[in-house]
Amino acid sequence: MQSIQELFHSPLRIVRAGAKILLVGLLLVTLTSGVVLAAGSNGNQNPPKGITLQLAPTSTSVTQGTTASYNVVVQPSGGFVGNVSLTISGLPAGATASFSPTVVTAGPGSAPANLDVSTTSATPLGTYALSVKGTSGTLQSAAVVVSLTVTAGQHQPFTISGDPTGFLAPGNAVPINLQLTNPGNSSLNVTGLTVSITGITRTAQAVANNRPCNPSDYAVTQFSGSYPISAPPGNSSLSGSGIPAARWPQIRMLDTSLNQDGCKGATLQLSYSGTGQGN
Repeated sequence: MQSIQELFHSPLRIVRAGAKILLVGLLLVTLTSGVVLAAGSNGNQNPPKGITLQLAPTSTSVTQGTTASYNVVVQPSGGFVGNVSLTISGLPAGATASFSPTVVTAGPGSAPANLDVSTTSATPLGTYALSVKGTSGTLQSAAVVVSLTVTAGQHQPFTISGDPTGFLAPGNAVPINLQLTNPGNSSLNVTGLTVSITGITRTAQAVANNRPCNPSDYAVTQFSGSYPISAPPGNSSLSGSGIPAARWPQIRMLDTSLNQDGCKGATLQLSYSGTGQGN
């Protein structure tokens, strides 16, 4: 009988030992899982400080000489509070940019600003990528890129006029004080001034006597001063610009036996041309 009890005791001990090992394993798993969860929770409570920018619209189109406007929003994160300076790069030639305000105070909430990009009549046509950044000390936002397309504007042409400052006579030359009329709001740089004789009206007596007078009876000397000539808004002239008469265009009547009577009292029709470029 004793040997039979021994046989029953041994399996029972083995079963109890197995239960303890299994219980210890469960405790280890539970403790490990708890540590991992606690570490993840602590890391999310302290995100790094930062700033991001938002611009609208993301693309716009303007004609030469006009201004494009963008809305800027400075968004802080991670508890950032401070002043943010705004900068831009990628402007086309002749264009200027201004932020209002130039320094934005952000935090704890977002802060707005306006961006104006002004073009001129000389700004090259095309599409440009403008890059905007915000900086606060060593902290800098990622660049935000917006698109600006510059198209041809509808410009009023400036006009040129003038008359010889005197009477023409065989062998005599008279200067022409050119008048420039600029209808725009900004100055023009004028180059390539040209004077041409487009027609001649003879007197009735010259016509009746069949006495000819042609453009070939005159010689035109073009403007010999320095370019460009500044034409401010409104009316201006070569004399008003301080250019001496010796540099003005001139018309000289040739001295030949054929034009003495035919060109006497004749009226010349003149045309003027030039190129004006806005500042």
